Amino acid sequence: MIDIPLILSFFLRPVHDFKSLVSSDDHKRLLDFVYIESTEALAEFSAFVKRPGVKKITDWWAHKEINAWIIPCLVKSQSLIPADVWDSTPSTTNTNEAQHHWTKTLTGTKLTLVEAIEKYVTSDNLPAFTGALTNTHNEVAHRMARNSQRQSKIAEKARQSQEQTAERKQLETELAEEVEARRQSSVRTKEISARLKLVKNSAKKLPATLVASSSGRVKTMTREFFEFL
Repeated sequence: MIDIPLILSFFLRPVHDFKSLVSSDDHKRLLDFVYIESTEALAEFSAFVKRPGVKKITDWWAHKEINAWIIPCLVKSQSLIPADVWDSTPSTTNTNEAQHHWTKTLTGTKLTLVEAIEKYVTSDNLPAFTGALTNTHNEVAHRMARNSQRQSKIAEKARQSQEQTAERKQLETELAEEVEARRQSSVRTKEISARLKLVKNSAKKLPATLVASSSGRVKTMTREFFEFL
């Protein structure tokens, strides 16, 4: 069987979901299983995984044991690859991604068949490329310009935040004043209504009087007036 180092992030991704199922120490041990240094340590780790009886974790490890090629591709001590070759082989896709970018830069994308063939012939005759592309925008002037842009954006965000805070406080003040004005108006309305009611009640209690006739007779008091007294 030929072993190749696999992308660790793909196989460690499920382990991050186990954090809530085990203690922090046990979770760290699960994450570090790729650094097991012997077959005996691997057997101990297998027993450790199965001991708590957490189905989600035991299923994850059972998948590795059933597919015998996975563990040698993840654990250096279980691989037939020479140690120096293993160490020099990256466990990420960074190199491949850089190669994809380089290829697209040379050949382009969304081309017609003829254009693609012509581009391929041209790029196929170029010297072999190794390593990632250099950053052509990494001079001191470029970095200073980017830093200046970042500082400007930070200052602009701070200014906008201050304006929003001031506007919010102003609106809160206006709202409080409006609420207080309405409260005072309500109190005033109740006071006027109470006074009006009092006046009406007082008017009902006054005795009726007879007004002198047009002949000029003196006004006389009614019987109701004396009863009132």
